[in-house]
Amino acid sequence: HLILLFLLMLPLHSCNEEGLCSGVEVARVKAGFYIRSDGPDRDTVLNNVTFFSNLRPDSLIYDSAFNVRKISFPLPNDEKVDVEFIFRVDSLTDIITVFKSSKLVMESYECGFISHHNLKGLTYQNNIIDTIVISDPLVNLIDVENIRIYVKPASADTAR
Repeated sequence: HLILLFLLMLPLHSCNEEGLCSGVEVARVKAGFYIRSDGPDRDTVLNNVTFFSNLRPDSLIYDSAFNVRKISFPLPNDEKVDVEFIFRVDSLTDIITVFKSSKLVMESYECGFISHHNLKGLTYQNNIIDTIVISDPLVNLIDVENIRIYVKPASADTAR
């Protein structure tokens, strides 16, 4: 009985060992802010950014944040759930709807399963946002920008 107890506790102990797991348990969409220009597109910094999901309005991802050049945010694991995000800069608001598929992927024996998402499309209003481009549709634990959010020059006036 003692050996059985030891074998059952071994996976719990190994997942807590330093360095075995990535430390990130949720795949997050990574997005950067850009402004279109006559030359190459340039990244920009926004101020007074608030960003949250309609599924969890009580859980602000960003709350009146300053010097925001990039954002990252989780998606729901449910395959059938598309999600809206409320994106606010100063007094302007846009709603971004994310259409995606999701699947569980085995990260490792020690760390278990992680949801990966495939971005199918996005809709948005045009109050702050000029365009959104999906640059890499696979949302996983790799630190790669998934979407480029091009803001209108008038909205970027709040950028420094």
